[in-house]
Amino acid sequence: MSTLSATGSAACGPYRRPTVIESAAARLGAALVRWAERRRVILSDWAERERAATLRREQLDVLRSDVMGTAHSGLYIWH
Repeated sequence: MSTLSATGSAACGPYRRPTVIESAAARLGAALVRWAERRRVILSDWAERERAATLRREQLDVLRSDVMGTAHSGLYIWH
């Protein structure tokens, strides 16, 4: 038959409250996990924006070379 502890639960062994250092370490670990998850989301969003910016730069280079080629051929009239 199991004995009941002072809190009314079955005694499975001596319960020890965590120390201040253990509690702080647990909070720090949880904060690091939250930070890593937020950082991962930001990085994936950042990579998407970086790819879009690279595509825009490439398109701008093509347009710029087309305009310069047209201007040098005399087909483009500057106003």
